[in-house]
Amino acid sequence: MMKTGYATTIGNFDGVHLGHAALIAKIKTNAEKMNLKTKVITFNPYPFEFFKLEKNRILSEFDKRELLANFKIDDVNTINFDDDFRNTSAKDFFSKYLLEEDVRYLIVGKDFRFGKDRSGDLELLRSLCDQNKIILEVLEDLKSNDIKISSTLIRKLLDNGKFQEASKLLGRTYQISGKVIRGKSLGKRIATPTANIDILNKKFCFTGVFLGKTKIGQSEYFCIINFGPKPTFDDLEQSLEAHILDYDGNIYDEALSIEFLCKIRDQIKFKSIEELKNQINEDKIRAKELKKLYE
Repeated sequence: MMKTGYATTIGNFDGVHLGHAALIAKIKTNAEKMNLKTKVITFNPYPFEFFKLEKNRILSEFDKRELLANFKIDDVNTINFDDDFRNTSAKDFFSKYLLEEDVRYLIVGKDFRFGKDRSGDLELLRSLCDQNKIILEVLEDLKSNDIKISSTLIRKLLDNGKFQEASKLLGRTYQISGKVIRGKSLGKRIATPTANIDILNKKFCFTGVFLGKTKIGQSEYFCIINFGPKPTFDDLEQSLEAHILDYDGNIYDEALSIEFLCKIRDQIKFKSIEELKNQINEDKIRAKELKKLYE
């Protein structure tokens, strides 16, 4: 029998963590029961990025697309969050993205809000769904050791360098992926070549210098990651650079995933390039000590 209509969920899905996975599992289960297709509605930029709130992202767009694709959802609708969209009323949002898209089953988290100025709450959503014969389910918070699994908590763990704890809530190791692009050749000035990962000018929820790991072909390599602005060069734009240990091949234009293992230090503005070079040499020594814990 041909599937008509959708089982749908809506959210930022920043992190695509275990709580998000539970929402997606629900739409897949109910789609099977009701002979529906599956759909995830999400946003780029995120609302908190559009409004420039004191909050930054967990995932690259590259990783988010890949992770959602792994769930084998029939349709991922990424809405461009712009001035026009921000002014969409709650009822117009419901009409355009749910009614007109033939949504038959909808599941959201209990903090869900929709429409201009977050004016649409669960009470309004329930009323609109009842009027239009859409089955609405509100998922209770998913907890780990009695603590709510949330993007907010994961951001805090990442900011504190607690990658293993964050990974437990994500359901996988934490990594950032993207295409290797040509940078500003600053690595050559400090005699430390780096792979520059394209993060599409997005701001992430943590910065620093880290030990990480990446895979090139069939081989794994440890790397030293500089993630954030480059204060010594007065470059305030966040970037992701990885100095791959024991590797000197050409990987421009390839997709690379960088797994974060532990923090080496905070970022520092050095008085001179020579001082920075000395610190990088110390970072390499520290990284070689730390990597023994992960070999």
